[in-house]
Amino acid sequence: MDRARGFQASLAWLVLLGTGAAALFATGCSLSESEGVGTAQPARTTVKMDFFHKPLPEIPLPNDVATVVDFTSPTGRRINASMVAPTGFERLTREKIDELDGWGVFQPITIPFTGPLDVQSILDGHRDPFYETENDVVYLIDIDRRSPEFGKLHYLDVGNGNYPVVLERRDNYWDNDPRAGTISILFEEVDEDVNGNGQLDPGEDTDADGVLDRPNYLPGAHPPADDLKARADAFMSFYERETNTLILRPLVPLRERTTYAVVITRRLKDANGEPVGSPYPTIHHTAQTEALRPLAEVLPHGLTLRDVAFAFTFTTQSVESHWRAVREGLYGYGPQRHLAHEFPAKVEALLPLRDAARFPDSKRLYLLYGENWLQAARPLATTFLGLNPNSEEYRQLATSLEYVDYFVIGTYRSPQLFPRTDDAGNFLPLNLQAWPPDLDRIPAPARSELVYFTLAVPRKEVSARKDGRPVPVAILSHGYTGNRFPIMQFAGFFARHGLATIAIDGPSHGIGLTPEQEALAKQLLGTMGYGAAVDATLSDRAFDQNGDGIKDSGADFWSAYLFHTRDIVRQFMLDYSQLVRILRSFNGRRLWDFDLGEDGVPDIAGDFDGDGHVDVGGDAPIVMTGASLGGIMSMLMGGAEPQITAVAPIAGGGGYVDIGMRTVQGGALEAFVLRMMGPLYVGDLDPNTGLMHMRTVVVDLNDVARRPLGTVAGVCVGDTLVAENLANGARGCGLVLPPGRVRASLESDRGDPIRLVFYAGSVLIPGTKCQVPPGTPVRTMLDRFGEDFVYQAQQFRAGEPLRALEDGLGRPRNTPEVRRLGSIGQLIVDPADPVVFAPHLLLEPLEFPFTRERTGSHVLTVTSQGDMNVPASSGATFARAAGLVPFLEPDPRYGRSANQVLIDTYTLEAVDNLARFTDATGKGVHLDVENFSGGDDLWGPGYPRLDPPLRLGFDRWDRLGGRSAAIFPLARDTGEHGFSLPGAMTDDFRAKCQRECPIPGSGDPCGCRTKTTYDIGNFLLNMIGRFLVTNGMELSADLCQSRNDCPGYLPPPPRRDLASLP
Repeated sequence: MDRARGFQASLAWLVLLGTGAAALFATGCSLSESEGVGTAQPARTTVKMDFFHKPLPEIPLPNDVATVVDFTSPTGRRINASMVAPTGFERLTREKIDELDGWGVFQPITIPFTGPLDVQSILDGHRDPFYETENDVVYLIDIDRRSPEFGKLHYLDVGNGNYPVVLERRDNYWDNDPRAGTISILFEEVDEDVNGNGQLDPGEDTDADGVLDRPNYLPGAHPPADDLKARADAFMSFYERETNTLILRPLVPLRERTTYAVVITRRLKDANGEPVGSPYPTIHHTAQTEALRPLAEVLPHGLTLRDVAFAFTFTTQSVESHWRAVREGLYGYGPQRHLAHEFPAKVEALLPLRDAARFPDSKRLYLLYGENWLQAARPLATTFLGLNPNSEEYRQLATSLEYVDYFVIGTYRSPQLFPRTDDAGNFLPLNLQAWPPDLDRIPAPARSELVYFTLAVPRKEVSARKDGRPVPVAILSHGYTGNRFPIMQFAGFFARHGLATIAIDGPSHGIGLTPEQEALAKQLLGTMGYGAAVDATLSDRAFDQNGDGIKDSGADFWSAYLFHTRDIVRQFMLDYSQLVRILRSFNGRRLWDFDLGEDGVPDIAGDFDGDGHVDVGGDAPIVMTGASLGGIMSMLMGGAEPQITAVAPIAGGGGYVDIGMRTVQGGALEAFVLRMMGPLYVGDLDPNTGLMHMRTVVVDLNDVARRPLGTVAGVCVGDTLVAENLANGARGCGLVLPPGRVRASLESDRGDPIRLVFYAGSVLIPGTKCQVPPGTPVRTMLDRFGEDFVYQAQQFRAGEPLRALEDGLGRPRNTPEVRRLGSIGQLIVDPADPVVFAPHLLLEPLEFPFTRERTGSHVLTVTSQGDMNVPASSGATFARAAGLVPFLEPDPRYGRSANQVLIDTYTLEAVDNLARFTDATGKGVHLDVENFSGGDDLWGPGYPRLDPPLRLGFDRWDRLGGRSAAIFPLARDTGEHGFSLPGAMTDDFRAKCQRECPIPGSGDPCGCRTKTTYDIGNFLLNMIGRFLVTNGMELSADLCQSRNDCPGYLPPPPRRDLASLP
């Protein structure tokens, strides 16, 4: 923090402490109008405003009380986060938080109280099917007179089911988890009061958190431990009993740079049935008097200031303004205008894809024709993708490639607004690899990075190219840790519809092959003359991040280094906008630097095949699709890039922290959650030797790593482990539970000296964090490594002092600290969250005044039933914010809103093992809410399905005059992330037919090999392809899409003689 900021922060805290002290002595005195907007009524239980609570103040958040004045900020504020933290990791995060000019637009609102609340009073006020506000106990109101929504009430989820917290894999959180059976990582579910005396007795604190844990259940709920469904129904996500904290969630994102009031009414009761109140003589902190002046005029009808128990304000941060400045900078406007001339819109290189020795007469070695790739696809598909060449999936892949004219791989330069290294060339900590603040005011330095793209262009016979016009191009965005290679699989399915596809590698993404795999690929394709294609495909943006000699694709993308996560997403957005800029530059007049025809004259930019016509770009539509991370990026770009006019995100979602708290996605789970919980120190007693074998569990980039630490003798079940960080004084602890397992989390920076101390029995002082009584004898200790090992290319040797292998926040699961971190995390990542940009697709265009553009995109969101990689609830979160899932008005088919249908059908919960619905065998499955198959599918007509099917958006035009929809298809009965490729479901159907064939004999007595069924890959890719190629004007649920026989579908053009192609 600079000296000016430090002075402002100190001044702000003096003001806060002064007003707080004054309040202590002013009880019972009358107030002048200048001191507050309303007088508080006496209350036994009040909102908690404890500025002295350790390690952090315990106050309602977000809250402008925790900001400082900053006249350089467009909001006039900066967040004032305490710099007192045990680790450099956390201190750096807080320093970056101090740069923010406001709070989150989708951040949870948390309100702690000094005593327990009457939960029923909350339920009575907030269990309305259409979110009626007449009897709410808490309100969220736009109180900013500059806002176009001044006075607007914003709808809140108060445990209504929009943001489920139930896990699919409860035991997914690494070794020796004392809460492995709990259905959430956020709140407690264990009743530790074994003897019922209301006190924490020795041996009861099974997670060693110093708290007598009780289940966070609804009042009166006591579900059996073996009834997962009842436990999920009893679980509260809106109220945390341990800290008496009310948790509210906006149903849609708020506006940037806007002040809001949270108003707690006297309808909210405490456990004694009495209204809650204010800790001050006024109904608010007096530092917020001016902000709350308009409160009386914006209160809901029937309420007066005397009905208000407490109110506080918060101001949201800059989000869209910063993106607008960067995107307009690409076109030479505003504070980032230097980007336009530093990074011109041009293709830098086209890479050879065919070997000159094998194709000596070719003038266009940079073109890989569809027939070339079809020749190469078979060995690659069987060797690397594991496809059976006799399968329907392979047959359809091969057929689709006949629609592709050619592939091209090229490069362009894109501005990178975060640094990778310091001035000395050293790799920076990830949280310093972030965009600078104040992008709408201060020019940002940009380094150059080469971005690789792969472009697939359809045959002229099936596209607008036959008329000399450029074809629409779909940007195909890859998944997390993926790369641009999947375009080689998907391109043909889109080319069938006359659609070109283009893909790039995201920041730090690429193909991470081992040397053996790379050699095999070159051997397979090199013999055909396509060795250059292997080299071009393996050229990407990935790099080795942990010293093992193998590129780590996207390993730093999703992580607990949240500022880096925020800005690597925004960087991906910027890379896409630069790509769009280049495509639009192919206007038929502009020449590029290439003489592809070898006639000594530069050719028309965008004419890749040299026929004199632009192939893609120009004024043709630019659309976008992708799955998983690709779905997320499609969501973002639809609301952020005005030149993209239709998007079809697959398996994407909004609300990043909600995703992180439930995801089962390998890589993201480790990089986010293990970094938050770890480093872990775990041990197991060997029943034969009696030795305790200790190891550490850490996150190695985005993977789990386990390393042995050594053994200790004499440890017994019931003993206590205290892990001590000798650098910062932090402690973590655990009990040795039967049959002899133990685990402790410890806040650490990499390299901190560590000591593991065992004490006999349960010795922790109740109510403390891992403190033992002075003089307690040590049973045994481990403070040196017990054996040699290597971690991230570094040698650790036996006898060396024990050290932490990784950074980590050391927050055990099912504690308030995890919930608090999630809330602050959402604050940080909001500027890169799809839910924040969702309204800008259809509801409220994002304006770019310098370039005179505005966003507007038709959207088809595809969220598979039961997806828990990017949990299905997050797909609905985005769709609701985009206006695709109504939540206030009833759907006449069901008598309730479409949003409520998704809640009631457990589509948002998305956990099949709760057995909300079952198949004929009794197995837990997901309800088919769309019934696109009509019952003729892999699961048959007896499968549970919603009647009538949901199919939101198919019966209406969107606000832009096209089609927009949110669908939740059934891709697998137990849930799926995305959906399978064309032909795969047919293969599954045929295999099932053969397994169940009642006719004995060899061969195919039941005729299974030729049977057909609803094929979700065909159905959805044809639906998406038609939606995109028509720029969002056509959307159909016709089953001809599953059969590939819709009217207008063209057969593959005849294969060409390769010798005749230039």
